Amino acid sequence: MKGLSAHLLNKENLDFVRRSAWKLGRPRIVELGLRYYGEHPAEVDVIAKNLARVGFPHDGAALDAVLEGIAAHYYEKLFALVKTFEAYWISKNRVELGVSLDVFAEARETGKGMFVAQSHFGATYLLAGVLMAHGIEASMVGNFPGQVGTLLRENGATIAARYGTARANLLNLADPAVDVPMEMLVRLKQRQILSNVFDENNEFSRPVKLLGRDLYGGSGMDLILRHFDDDQLIVVTPFLVRTSDETFRYEIDRHSLAGGDVIQSFYRSLERRILAHPEQWYFLQELHESFEDKRK
Repeated sequence: MKGLSAHLLNKENLDFVRRSAWKLGRPRIVELGLRYYGEHPAEVDVIAKNLARVGFPHDGAALDAVLEGIAAHYYEKLFALVKTFEAYWISKNRVELGVSLDVFAEARETGKGMFVAQSHFGATYLLAGVLMAHGIEASMVGNFPGQVGTLLRENGATIAARYGTARANLLNLADPAVDVPMEMLVRLKQRQILSNVFDENNEFSRPVKLLGRDLYGGSGMDLILRHFDDDQLIVVTPFLVRTSDETFRYEIDRHSLAGGDVIQSFYRSLERRILAHPEQWYFLQELHESFEDKRK
């Protein structure tokens, strides 16, 4: 379901977010998102049914919190597309890190590559900025069609040039000129840091369990990871958890390629965050698609 994303991603909103500080921009975009849901009850019904599918409360305050969380996600998307100094400042000053980034230093010191398995949870559009602001260069795989890919690439380059951050290199699935699976293999074999989502259902996905339900996921990442072992690659799942309207906590789990089903291990990490913060699981707008077997 792409209705809210398409509704909010327009020149007027991009200009507003570019001009406005987080404290002004976020509540306005969230308000527009909630207004959209008020005008599109069929889309709200899909989200409510998906909540019910996994046994979560699906009306009243619980549903309202999820709708607000989805709207906040799309504000963060607009923010990542157009903000420069404030994006850098928030990554440096509003994110609780603890020792979560130590594993990236370990990868550098030991000469290992890293696979960073992301999911549709929390403030995902700000994850790349956190790594950039702390000197960690990574390649990010994603489907960034049209102006989204252009703006992400240009804005990231501007931040790196102005503030001396590391770079975020995009591998855009929407670009037919890029052989993304081959690029992923090459970059991991070169011991680089590579990030991709694992919780989308596509023709390469396979059965997994989440919240006691059988669905399809993995996005084919096991087909990439089978070429590596723990001596070559560190594998992690990061989560940028919202701790308030303007603060975050970077959490990271480490996974072993030799420890069994690594994809299912990713889902166990995701499940723990969902149970703790169901309102931050913005994938609820399309969860129903994960119950369909799309394998060829």
